[in-house]
Amino acid sequence: FTSLEVTTDTTFTLNWDGIQGTIVDHFSLLWVVLAFETTLRLLMWATQDKDGRPKFQLLTPVFYIMITPIFYLGLSLSGITIAQAREMGYFFPGTDTTAGNGSVWDPHMWDIFHVVDFSTISWKAVLDSVGTMIALAAFSLIHVPINIPAFAISTDVESDMNAELIAHGWSNGLSGVFGGLQNYLTYSNSVLYAKTGGSGRISSLAIVAITAGLFVVGPSICDYLPRCMAGTLLLHIGIDLVLEGVYDSIGQYDWLEYLGIWIITIVMTVWGMTAALIAGVIAALSTYAVQSINYHNPIRQILTASTLRSSAWNRCARARAILDNDQSGRARILIFELQGHLFFGNVAQLTDTIKIVLREKEQEGDLPIVVIVDFTLVVGMDSSAAHAIAKLKKIMHRLFHVEISIFVTGSDRGGFPCEYALSEALSANEAGGKSARGKEAEEEIDLYDLQMAQSPPGLRRESSSQRASQRGSISVTPNTKTAMASRLLNVKTDGRVCESLDDALKFAEDILIARVDPRLQNFSLTDPSFRAEDDTDAINLTVDEERHRAKCYLKDLLEYFPDERTNECDFLSTSVDLIVSMMVREEYKQDNILWEQGAESGSLKIIVSGDLVSVIEETGASEPVARGNVVGELGLVHGTKRLTTLMCSSPKAVLYSLDTESWNRLKKDHPKVASLIDEVVIRYLAHRVQHVANRYFHTTLPV
Repeated sequence: FTSLEVTTDTTFTLNWDGIQGTIVDHFSLLWVVLAFETTLRLLMWATQDKDGRPKFQLLTPVFYIMITPIFYLGLSLSGITIAQAREMGYFFPGTDTTAGNGSVWDPHMWDIFHVVDFSTISWKAVLDSVGTMIALAAFSLIHVPINIPAFAISTDVESDMNAELIAHGWSNGLSGVFGGLQNYLTYSNSVLYAKTGGSGRISSLAIVAITAGLFVVGPSICDYLPRCMAGTLLLHIGIDLVLEGVYDSIGQYDWLEYLGIWIITIVMTVWGMTAALIAGVIAALSTYAVQSINYHNPIRQILTASTLRSSAWNRCARARAILDNDQSGRARILIFELQGHLFFGNVAQLTDTIKIVLREKEQEGDLPIVVIVDFTLVVGMDSSAAHAIAKLKKIMHRLFHVEISIFVTGSDRGGFPCEYALSEALSANEAGGKSARGKEAEEEIDLYDLQMAQSPPGLRRESSSQRASQRGSISVTPNTKTAMASRLLNVKTDGRVCESLDDALKFAEDILIARVDPRLQNFSLTDPSFRAEDDTDAINLTVDEERHRAKCYLKDLLEYFPDERTNECDFLSTSVDLIVSMMVREEYKQDNILWEQGAESGSLKIIVSGDLVSVIEETGASEPVARGNVVGELGLVHGTKRLTTLMCSSPKAVLYSLDTESWNRLKKDHPKVASLIDEVVIRYLAHRVQHVANRYFHTTLPV
């Protein structure tokens, strides 16, 4: 429309009067512009290569330069004088240079800076222009972040946003100091400049020099430039911008974003730039809001823990058998992984789905013992959703008789992503929970005492602080295993909140083991919940007791069942004694480094007491390594360099180490015994592959 107004010297309005006054009444001026534009388009089409790119970059600027002489040639051939053409409206109106006595400088041009009379200001006009001033201010702030990336996309070049912002800041600052006007990148002119082959500093400086010269002598030159030249330029740029905005963008955006482009185009066409800026802000915010609340099923996946493993590697053979059993083990753990935002609009679907799944499991006779609800991928939750989750816990226990419910908050955020105290609500005991134990509680023993009484002598010496750090002492009626397990569950199944899924899975595994054989609860001393910061008794173990522990830990790692494989069990005991006898005792203090990442591998070690931490140097990611674990086994067997840095994290740590020389001697003299170390390597790698962090988020390896 700007092209129409410049060509006809009228103000166009989008109604019949505007069409009549600008197009119909002045068509004699417009057809010249249309003829030139059509000719240029045909020339561009005829001179493009097979890929649609122009062969001659200077075609467009040369054509614009030739418009003026061609127009004068047309006037001459038509017998129309310049004066007649000016009267007909083909030229811009002449400028008055008499006020400056023939000079290009107007002596009154600086009056505005030193003659200001507030009594003559029309404050109504100022008020009416507030919207325009706000729009200009807003545009001056956003034009660089908008126009520079758009220009970079249009010209397929990389832009340095910092350099652009600095350049615009300096140019506007200097312009303001010297009383100049606001300046910024003109997108349409810049695209035209780039498409005609303009690039580099020399051509840019040439444009600056020509623009400065035209600023001085431009008014006198404009008297002789035909309107059709400016009209053709504006029409050509306008068509290119429309095609780029609404045609070339087809398929580049989703339907909502593309609708926003059309809304901005229509509003700018009908109501102008100010209204278009407001429409653009509304369209952008609306698009963001709609895309942000785009529907996601609040349940990402539902799965059992059959193929998942926690980081509690070193359970005894009996405990592992319980967890692998389809009726009593991990197959009875059901996990609901949640995602996205939970709010009043989708929490009903969430709770209904969980109830439907549990009802189906109940009808199939396969009701889970443990239900884990994982909030790791939940980014927000309103109060109504939080209350619904707290109610869901009660429904699972009362209606579906789920024995254990565990809720995972997600690591490093201090709880659930809501204002409501959901952690406290889920951790609270059901009313009357303690009274269910009745009078049987009067005759009790501590599960810890029962467990330690049936443990090997070398494993009995645990500190009092370690004992206090257990998840809770379990009181049971003597000599009643069923009652013991039942009371264990009654204490622990009111709902537990864990920070990570690994913590939840370890806790669930502990409970499943205790249901079948309470004596095995926390049997492995590698469980982090069994660890104490001040392990005084473990530190003061004798060498014989340390070696006995090392043998027990090593036996724990191997898949043998003493009551089923007597011969193999004898071989295992003999082999473990041999391996430990070849090990050397090592002692480390806190912050001592056992090895650094990238170092040559020369040994494997069993942690008898104390704790270590394994660190990946590049990322800073770390993993605690508790006692009972074997470290360095892959490097010893496979010869790989150390993959992490290992250091002592407790005041003192005692390890038993098998070096490369002893390992080679073991392989040569006792190859069958050495194969047990290979089995440890395979077991650890299998656990890594099956660990919940690998399989839960769809990053499984082909196994």
